[in-house]
Amino acid sequence: MSDEALISLPGFTLPTDFPWRVRFIAAVNEHLQRLRATGHYVPARFYGYYFRGNVPMAVSGNWTVTLELQPPISQLPEVLEYVTQGIYSIVSSARDRVPDYMLIHDRRDGACWLWEFERGLRFVEATEAMLEPEDTGSDAENQKLLGP
Repeated sequence: MSDEALISLPGFTLPTDFPWRVRFIAAVNEHLQRLRATGHYVPARFYGYYFRGNVPMAVSGNWTVTLELQPPISQLPEVLEYVTQGIYSIVSSARDRVPDYMLIHDRRDGACWLWEFERGLRFVEATEAMLEPEDTGSDAENQKLLGP
């Protein structure tokens, strides 16, 4: 794996409605119905896509969804292999492993980039921006972020 955590993919975009095309939105709404929850899923701005073995996965906010292996999601590994000249992959070697990278998709403009898996996961699961202690500009050493 490369030392780079974030890999730009200039010129590579996904349609802004990609989460609908791969049935992420439908899967979440169907699950909410089974739970008898009122309302519906409000789509987030960022989505992450990766494969555990040959199983496509999508994640956004608190939701991780196993997707059907059919176009357009099934085409992502091959397209990304071509775009990155085989250097980066969003596919793990086995279903019980995670890949080195996750494809991050910005629904606002379709932009995409690859992010080291754990960092990408934290990013797409986040629901609120959070400052690191060293970024606060105040006495970060004595600051309590959680707890009484």
